[in-house]
Amino acid sequence: MSLVTVIGAGPAGLRCAELIANEGFEVTVLEEHTTVGRPVQCAGLVSETGLSELELGLNQEDYVVNSIYGAKMVSPHNVVLKVRKKKPVAQVIDRFKFDQLLYKRALKAGAKVALGTKLIDITESSLFLEAKGRGELMKSNVVVAADGPNSLVRNTTHPKIGGESFVHGFQYRVEGSFDKKMVELHFGSYAKGFFAWVIPESETIARIGIGAKLGQDIEKRMKVFMQEKKFDVKILSKSSALIPVINPLKQLVGTNTLLLGDAAFQTKATTGGGIVMGLNAAEIAAESVANNLKHNSPLKEYENNIAPVNKELALHWKIRAYLNSLNDHKLDDLFAKAKNAGIEAFLEEHGDMDKPSRFVKKILLKPRLWGLAPTAMRFILG
Repeated sequence: MSLVTVIGAGPAGLRCAELIANEGFEVTVLEEHTTVGRPVQCAGLVSETGLSELELGLNQEDYVVNSIYGAKMVSPHNVVLKVRKKKPVAQVIDRFKFDQLLYKRALKAGAKVALGTKLIDITESSLFLEAKGRGELMKSNVVVAADGPNSLVRNTTHPKIGGESFVHGFQYRVEGSFDKKMVELHFGSYAKGFFAWVIPESETIARIGIGAKLGQDIEKRMKVFMQEKKFDVKILSKSSALIPVINPLKQLVGTNTLLLGDAAFQTKATTGGGIVMGLNAAEIAAESVANNLKHNSPLKEYENNIAPVNKELALHWKIRAYLNSLNDHKLDDLFAKAKNAGIEAFLEEHGDMDKPSRFVKKILLKPRLWGLAPTAMRFILG
């Protein structure tokens, strides 16, 4: 019997396991794939402030492939907003190397990791597994479900979440010519419900991707985007993933289960990024589990302590829902209005990829941006 079982060896699950093991408790991580970090299903762009505030103690040289200084955002009919800073605002990471570093840290802390082991069903403390083609039964006092956007644990403990809560992400890794310091975000009908992106690894390699609502032919949407933008590139590889785009769940704790990371929709609905938020949540979940085992504190503490993270995630969702409510013409108008109001300089000074609350309210303090105040108030009061 395992004292604590973590389902899923992604960043959030591994970090949570490491921290619980550091408290002296027995932890087992179950990972259905045979290699941690494979397959890679992530655009791999992480904010510099988010990484710094996490204080992971990792050497960035071991997993960062490029530093990003700004972004070019393009409306459906080519109204362009450019935000560029003097210092890096984000890092492009090698997700395989990043996950492997967290994996080694979890093992060093004393966590056990069972690879090629898939959760089939869960009933309170009983976990039904498949490993090497054989069924197994495992018992666990506490289960941390970090098993991704299509979480079996969440789907068992919560009403099934509809497909409208997800977008399908599709990405090429390509060879071409790129501005290595700038990411690009493209909005248009080819990416209905989300956007397309260009994330450079270097001057010659980039990750070009697109997200769109489920039910669309995502690879066809990608081809439309690539043709419209006239990319001259050589495709090296491709990948796809399911991305949660919904309000974060508030009910995260069952009798002996906690939801974490993508399984808990701890993903920024504006960008689909979940690494920083998931790692923040992992620290909170680990503390809640440790307090439960040490002091018999209720696991429900997790739901209370995660409130600041959920507040930011809810604001990301409000922004995403607002953008999704606009057709291409209205998006063009919003971009033009924001550009004329001086939003580029404002974001260069106040922009934050992870915590929009840090800059949304400041819009009301800038006279030039008062024309955007009704939009900002939607997010503050909405």
